[in-house]
Amino acid sequence: MKCTTMPFLVVLFIIIPGFKCQSHTTVQNLYSHVLTNYTKRIMPLADHSQQLYVGVDFFLNSFISMSEVDETISIMGTMFLNWTDPALQWDVLSFDNLYVITIDPSDIWTPLMFLANAIDEMEPIGNGVMFYSTLLYTGQVYTSPGGIMNAKCPTNVAKFPFDTQECNLVFFNWGLSTSKIKYSSSFDQARLDWYTPNSDWTLLECSTFVETKNNFSTFNVKIRIKRQFLYYAVMMILPTLLFALLNPLVFVIPVESGERVSLAMTILLSYAIFLTLVSAAIPTSSNPMCVLLAVMITIISLSGLMVVSVIVISKYYFEENAVEINYPLKRLANWGMKKKRNVVLPMEDHKKDIGDIDYNITGKDVANALDCVCLCVFYIAIVVCLIAYFLYVSI
Repeated sequence: MKCTTMPFLVVLFIIIPGFKCQSHTTVQNLYSHVLTNYTKRIMPLADHSQQLYVGVDFFLNSFISMSEVDETISIMGTMFLNWTDPALQWDVLSFDNLYVITIDPSDIWTPLMFLANAIDEMEPIGNGVMFYSTLLYTGQVYTSPGGIMNAKCPTNVAKFPFDTQECNLVFFNWGLSTSKIKYSSSFDQARLDWYTPNSDWTLLECSTFVETKNNFSTFNVKIRIKRQFLYYAVMMILPTLLFALLNPLVFVIPVESGERVSLAMTILLSYAIFLTLVSAAIPTSSNPMCVLLAVMITIISLSGLMVVSVIVISKYYFEENAVEINYPLKRLANWGMKKKRNVVLPMEDHKKDIGDIDYNITGKDVANALDCVCLCVFYIAIVVCLIAYFLYVSI
């Protein structure tokens, strides 16, 4: 192959003594030189009583998906490996000052990085795909295997949809203990040069560290992600708040309208249908259980109790025989009438128990008192439940 004689190359010939054209023939000769009598089945150590130090860096390319039910995470990543192979050194002066070449990694020894908590077949990272390696004259080798990595990741969906998940990917070389190979990392954070953000999750942290586990040197990638909650807030939480705050208003509707029971039943059935529709979007996990699901179950249970309360209150409203009304309800009606009418009792009557005072109590009086009590009790229960939930997810 003939070298190109451009003006800037002429300048290089003049300025740099001994500059020679690095032709294709030179590269072929170097390739044959370094691989002659080279055995890739033997670890690249000048002294096999020592450890081989492999530098590892991680590039996170994209976050693909997170399955809370299966407890799995899927990412696209690349590992940048480098080590020194003393059998792949050469004299640059003998090869026209050629300092670096690109080489097929299948021709040399390379560390096989396995994902310990993988959910797929146990295969080396980048298996079946050729990633070219770079070889320096000092014997330094650089290679970058990568691909889609599916790993097991225990999840905690208690604070869904305001949850944050943390996953740890563990890489190591099967069969080579710390006496043979040792990993090191130049960075404590993954490289995000080629990272593509995910629309459903926000990346909070992607750190890397090396540790020794079960007599193996491992390279760990710790990923923390936070869910984008806006869709779930609009589609699940806001309708739940609407149903919860609308339901107790059935106690404000006059009994004579005849719409109380039907409205209470309509709200109950509507919320039941709503739960059926959104149940597919709620993670199905028992340990721990989604607190939002517990709140929804609590609200639909309170809605069912409201239906029962409305029916019972309607029964007392049309009760004509005051004798059938028991003492606690009469006392409650007395209290309600006193608060409502602001009745002023004689001084001697203050000594009497208010439950013994006869106000010609009717079923309507009892129903009105029960309406007031139920309205307050159910609203307090719903507000306490919602405040407890939002306090829990905010911690």
